[in-house]
Amino acid sequence: MLGSEALEEIAGVFRVMADPVRLALLQELKGGENTVGELSDTLQTGQPSVSKYLGILAGANLVERRKEGVKVFYSLKGEIVFPLCRLVCEKLSEDQQNRGMVDFSI
Repeated sequence: MLGSEALEEIAGVFRVMADPVRLALLQELKGGENTVGELSDTLQTGQPSVSKYLGILAGANLVERRKEGVKVFYSLKGEIVFPLCRLVCEKLSEDQQNRGMVDFSI
């Protein structure tokens, strides 16, 4: 059985992932490293917001930073989030089966 500290850490990771923009950032980083500017352009979200979200993701050890000159590149630090997202998507697809077609594939 997990202790309260471990459960709190797990809950913290789920809280970090409980934001659509942060999930979109993780999905974009699945294709390879990107700068804040590139991610901001792709997601049509302001650079300050993207920087803040990337900081939160880095704090949860889901992304890492690499500085090259004046540019900072972000990349995934493992892909643990994607199997979890697939499980959630499968459940949502099952739930939607009788209510119409919704594509939750990742």
